[in-house]
Amino acid sequence: MNRRYLSDQHQGLEWELMKEQSGALGRAGKALKAAIADYRALPDDDPGRDAALQAVCDAVWNLEMQREFVGFVDQNLDAILAEFDVPAEALARRGAQS
Repeated sequence: MNRRYLSDQHQGLEWELMKEQSGALGRAGKALKAAIADYRALPDDDPGRDAALQAVCDAVWNLEMQREFVGFVDQNLDAILAEFDVPAEALARRGAQS
């Protein structure tokens, strides 16, 4: 195989990896948005509210990790909080300083 062929294959693979990374990041963001909406839709006395709050905490953590996997290693929580209306209860539960 010649070098150009290998280089083209390498670029194609890098392109596919970048597409998957950006897709995963988008899916994690959509999951957080949905978890927040589900939590906020429940009345305060709903028995499922605690599980919904935990889902928000998990979704925040998942998005933080996905951002790190993609290469954003600094201030991930700050970036998430700037973009999403994360409930204060979720931050308190996870022990975040905000």
